[in-house]
Order: sequence, then C-alpha cells, then structure tokens
Amino acid sequence: MSHHRYKFGPTKAREFYTENNVIFLTGATGFVGKTILEKLLRSFPQITKVYLLVRISGTKTLQDRVETDIFGSHIFDTLKAQFSSPREFHDRIVKKIVPVKGDITINMLGLSGEDLAMIREDVAVVINSAASVSFDDPLNNALEMNTKGPFRTFDVAKDAKRLAAFVHISTCYVNAPMIGAHIDETIYPHPFGEPEAIYEMLTKMSYEEIRNYERSVVLKAYPNTYTFSKSLTEHLIQKRYKSMGLPIVIVRPSIVTAAQKEPVPGWVEGVAAANKAVVSCALGQVQEWIGSQAARTDLIPVDIVSKVILLAATTADSTLTTPPIYHVGTSCINPITWGLFGIYLVKYWSAVEKPRRRISDDIRFEMYQPAEFKRRFDSRFGEQIRTLAQHKDGKRLKVRISKAMAVPMTFKTFALNEWFFDVVNTLALDDAAPAELKSGLRRGMDWHRYMEDYNAGVHAFILREKVNRSIVIDSSVKTWKSVLPLEQKKKEGERLEKPEIAARL
Repeated sequence: MSHHRYKFGPTKAREFYTENNVIFLTGATGFVGKTILEKLLRSFPQITKVYLLVRISGTKTLQDRVETDIFGSHIFDTLKAQFSSPREFHDRIVKKIVPVKGDITINMLGLSGEDLAMIREDVAVVINSAASVSFDDPLNNALEMNTKGPFRTFDVAKDAKRLAAFVHISTCYVNAPMIGAHIDETIYPHPFGEPEAIYEMLTKMSYEEIRNYERSVVLKAYPNTYTFSKSLTEHLIQKRYKSMGLPIVIVRPSIVTAAQKEPVPGWVEGVAAANKAVVSCALGQVQEWIGSQAARTDLIPVDIVSKVILLAATTADSTLTTPPIYHVGTSCINPITWGLFGIYLVKYWSAVEKPRRRISDDIRFEMYQPAEFKRRFDSRFGEQIRTLAQHKDGKRLKVRISKAMAVPMTFKTFALNEWFFDVVNTLALDDAAPAELKSGLRRGMDWHRYMEDYNAGVHAFILREKVNRSIVIDSSVKTWKSVLPLEQKKKEGERLEKPEIAARL
C-alpha cells in the first residue's frame, strides 16, 4: 500500500463510521451482502441508517424481503440475542434499515425520484455487492449485471453530497488468464486490448454476435463470463476514474466460503456459497473432482471478506490517480490444496450421523481429468438418469444429479490451475485495524479447525440438521504435504524452492 495520507484510514475506522454513518448497500440479500450488513449493525452501533437496494419479484413487498430474506437469516441470530425482546431488536436495529425498490439492470437503478433524492442527500458510503455470480450466465446477462450494473450505481453516487467512499466488490479472478502467476494488487493491461473499444463493440453486437464472441474469444481466455465481465468492469473503472471523480476502492475476494469466526464459525448460506462440492459430498453423492491433488486453491472466509470491505472504505480518496485495490485470499499465505480439502470432506461426513437427506453411503473425493470424469459419471449415473427421464416424480432427483455433474465441469479451471494473489495492501489494512475489524489474516488459517466448522456449517445451515459437535474428527492429516504421493511431494518441493515463488509464500 502507498504511504498516502488518508483522512481516516484503517487506524481510525471507528471514527470513519461515526462521521460517515449512513450507508447504501446493494446485494444485501446475497451471501456477502448479508455478512456486510450484519457486521455493520453488530459492530458499529453508531451507524444511523442503511439504505438497501431491494429487487421486488412476485407477491413479496419490500418489507417482506427485509423481514424474511434478510432478517430471517440465521446470520442475525447472534445480533438478535443481544436484545431482550424482538421488539427491542426491531426498535434498535430494524428501524435503521430503509429498503428502496430498485434493480441494477435498470438505469439509475430503477429508483423513484424521491428515493434517488433521499439517497443523494444522506448517503456517505456506498458498498456495491450486487452481482450475478453464476458461472454459466450468457455473456449479455453477465455484462448487464456485472459491468453495466456497477456503472449505474456510480451514476447514482455521482451527485451524493456526503459521499466519502464507494466500495466496488470484484474478484481475484479478474486476472484468471494469468495462470500460475504471482498477481499484484493492480490492474494489468486487458488481454483483449483497449477496454473502452471492447465495451463499445459488445454494446453494438446482436445477440448471436455476442454469443459467438463469448464462445470464440471470451471462453478461450477466461474460465467463464463472470470473471470476464468483472475484469472488463475494473478496466473501465480505471479508464474513467478521474473523470468520474468518485472515491472508489476495489476489493477482490478469492473463493468466498463459510465464516471463520463471525458471527458464528461455519455460518454459510446458499448452495453456491457453501461450495457445491461440499453440498454434493454432504448429500452422500460420489464427488469425483477433477484436477491435481497437489493443486492449491484459494479459499477465504466470508467474515474476513466483510472486514476488509469495511476497512477498505476508510482509504477511499477521489484525488488518487488510480483506485486502491485489495486482494482477500490465502494463496500467498497458507493455502489449502484440493486434495486436503477433499480429505476433510470425507473425514467429516464419514464420522457424523448420516443426514436424513443423504441418498448414498458412498462418500468419496477423487480427482480425474475431464474426459475420464465424464466417462465415470456416465457409468455411475447414466442408467439412473435415463430411467428418471421417463418418470415425472423423479424430476427433482434428476436435476440434483445433473447439477452434480455440472459442478466439476464448471469449476475445472479452478481445480486444475493455481494463482498467487498478493495481499500486501490488505495485510497493511489488517495490521492497522481496530479490534472489531481485525481479521488476523497474517497469521494464516488453521485449516483443520476451519474445515470442521465449514462442514458443520453446511450440515446445520444448508441441510438444516442438528450437528453434534462433540464428535472429534481425525486430525492426523493437517498439512497438504502429508497427503501427497511421494512423486508429487518431490515435484511440489522443487517448485517451492524456486526463489520467485518461495519469497512470495
């Protein structure tokens, strides 16, 4: 991180949120958005108001979505327990929430004139968490949500009278084409050329042209449309940063997973957030992951992500030449490997009482190349899928099995490859953070403890079953080296001895 003199900075985070105590949050019904909201309300009682952009669909009202989809989540149980009654919780917490009807796919977020004026008058901090995280979105949909959406949010923020910070949540994998590289907290040249020219070309394409561009160009370099659309957004932000004049900061999480500590160890919500590999194994399906058991992945607990987001806001400054960027990941500290990840899955689900929704006792975690995986999958499930296709009552099970096959194929790039995301800027934030925002990222992760909590979180919050935490999971395998075949240990050891890698780890 540069030695720029910030008005507040992470050291004065409490003062920052005392002076800038009105927040506008998009994506609050999502996994990361909920975690940010809960942390704000629990740790910063000086926050006076939080505007939430809420999309309405079906018969639900704004209040329905706030009470059911947000405060109905188990993540708020810890906060609710601090109050003597539901009435007190409502009066002290829920009343701070101001839901506004809107949609990031509509210009000016679809806000009414009254709501737009209110936000621009009051809001001091904008946190843009809204996005489509689907890896199989058509490119036009991904661009609508993940590229045009943020710029619509910037348009709303442009005339905000008290704006102190705008946090844009991106992803470490905007640099996915840089496989095997050490990636700094910066914006590298776009692999396709001039970002404005790319964007202009895409906006003029027909539906068929954009689909062809997706297949023939985008997916040749990026693993999916999600990472491409997020990457293009960052490059456009950099190009337009000075002209927009907004105090933007960019936070790039890696693969966001269950909470490490707050508000409850293992808290997780949604199949995608829980990691579909965990869910599949929890249901007792054969989880045949592709890739190398020695390949390191980059998992980061959601509570660490939320703390970095809130800290990053304190460094926003529109007079900078480029927006500050913060990686939130573990690949340059103490990463876990896919092989060890799988072993912890099997150990947990083999030790605990069988979930009621388990459909098989066959709990395995194996790794195959894509073609071999497909052959084995067809051999294992082909007959069942063909049988289920003829029975209406088997539709849900058929969908579940089909999704089990889609997960490894969708994530194959991340399972087969490695990236090393530098966290120098983020560690500087954490070192200066007050107690309520200190993540301890520099210490690294206790993966054995975390994976126990992670699996228990899936068990409790996804499968919604009682978890017996008195069961002790075998901890004899604690390091990735101990699970590698001798040949792989040697290869991995040689690679880590390379100065350019060893120095960074």
